[in-house]
Amino acid sequence: MSDSHIKPHLRCLHGSGADLDHAVVERSVERAAGLSDTAPLPVGPPVHVLVVQTGRSADLRWSADGTPRRERFHPGDALVNPAGWASRPRWHEDVELLLLGIDPLWLEKLAAEGGAKGPVELVPRFHFTDPLLKMLLERLAAEYAGPGPADALYAQSLVQAAAAVVLRVAGEGGAPGSRDGGLPPRRLAEVVDYIHTNLSRRVTLADLAAVAGVSESHFTRVFRASTGESPHRYVLQRRLEQARRELTRTDRPIAEIAAEAGFADQSHLTRMMRRHDGATPRILRDGNGG
Repeated sequence: MSDSHIKPHLRCLHGSGADLDHAVVERSVERAAGLSDTAPLPVGPPVHVLVVQTGRSADLRWSADGTPRRERFHPGDALVNPAGWASRPRWHEDVELLLLGIDPLWLEKLAAEGGAKGPVELVPRFHFTDPLLKMLLERLAAEYAGPGPADALYAQSLVQAAAAVVLRVAGEGGAPGSRDGGLPPRRLAEVVDYIHTNLSRRVTLADLAAVAGVSESHFTRVFRASTGESPHRYVLQRRLEQARRELTRTDRPIAEIAAEAGFADQSHLTRMMRRHDGATPRILRDGNGG
């Protein structure tokens, strides 16, 4: 374990570290009050912090506006701490938590691009349950728990979705609006061409949005409207298609095919094919007489 990037007195089991430009996700352990080797800071972190309790149920004491509070937290229960807001949480026993730290400037930009009217500020949410938020954080943390490198496009999409939920449950100043319609045909063709040309490289939301000439948050919506798929799923399917084609038509080494299709290594390709096709690259090749 290592120190948390979000709250230094926590012990991080695994997380994104600096891999995400505007956010940090972690699965961490917080010791019961008085048992940690490191005392909590007197002020809150400089980022907005979303916390979801994932371990066994435990009591949490905290203060809000000078008023002491106590609640029983069960798995899936969440809270939102705005940047700089110190609630001085004290758990009755050791707990396992999922944390997402979000850069306030990035969240402000995301809200504005989504159509929010006026400045957006988060208010503390002390104790609530949101199954979607829990699912998003679990998938995001799991992406950084595996042996291989995280899929940057997938992770960025999850952060963006989680941030939108945070704005819904704790935002003040107007909720983001929605924009209908997809990309113009020429722009969509340019994006698709970029994806196919760069399958072997790391493709990010920022790359695709720049080609499309729109913001990252807007790109996810208009790309889905145009293709019926999220950017991450679309790119993954194109990578799998290329790998299938090479496996069934050539006798090139599987590791070479995996790298050319944009997978981290042969085992990464094998995991993805087993998940989406129900077969491994070797089985697919042998079934086609390779």
